[in-house]
Amino acid sequence: MIVVGLETSSTNAGIAVIRGGRVLAETSLEVGAVHAEKLPGLLERTMGDLGLQWTEVEGFAISIGPGSYTGLRVGLSLVKGLAYVTKKPVAAVPTLDAIAFQVPCCRYPVHVLVDARRGRVYEARYDTAGGWPKQITDFRVGPLEDMLESIEDEVLLVGSGVDEHRARIVSALGERACFPPPGTGRLMASSTAFLGLDRLKRGEQADLNGLEPLYLRKTDFATQPPSRLGQTPSADASPGSPGPADPSGPPADASPGSPGPSDTPDPPRPAGRTETASD
Repeated sequence: MIVVGLETSSTNAGIAVIRGGRVLAETSLEVGAVHAEKLPGLLERTMGDLGLQWTEVEGFAISIGPGSYTGLRVGLSLVKGLAYVTKKPVAAVPTLDAIAFQVPCCRYPVHVLVDARRGRVYEARYDTAGGWPKQITDFRVGPLEDMLESIEDEVLLVGSGVDEHRARIVSALGERACFPPPGTGRLMASSTAFLGLDRLKRGEQADLNGLEPLYLRKTDFATQPPSRLGQTPSADASPGSPGPADPSGPPADASPGSPGPSDTPDPPRPAGRTETASD
């Protein structure tokens, strides 16, 4: 079964194509906040390098967050458009699940920490002793110290929140904190693809009409400084309101529904490196 996985929950855009247990190709590019301009071109190039036709693709996997508000919306818009056109199923994969997937058969509980800015992190705990990640706590977001205070035994910590706050983690946990080798826990589209493939095989197909990003907190419009007119945007401001948007979540009462397939952009192909594996 050929599955295309997309990872857009951070400033990296990632695409992977897998067949069964093999990675046929994986592309990752630092795109900042311009996912809409770069992602379709990356996908087109990856498919072209493999010589694959869309009729050969049997499903899609998309990372649904938590993470970048803009990146998640762009990724969902693209995968919904592809699914509508190809009539193929989509599997929704939480971003923290895909990170835990990279630390299989760990004898310690695995804490995934993803940086949420301003000293906060997204967090969930997993049991990966059996190989596949089994989520054992709810997704949470909050100050780093709050996420660490319940840890009493040795744990393995992984994710961008670890890279950002490692010194504070060591200070809080001491020898209870264990860390994987560098590079482990980065966001990889192949991890999303493999988890998506497993879900599709079990019949866990997402409803495109109800498929939304996984948000854990509001944007911080209410905490922005006053505008030049002396006005401060309110907490229930719409996404089009003045003021810089926090990329990690939607406004308080916003309906973060993803654009339809007609909104999928057609950007020029970017330069990037694609690694492929022959069949």
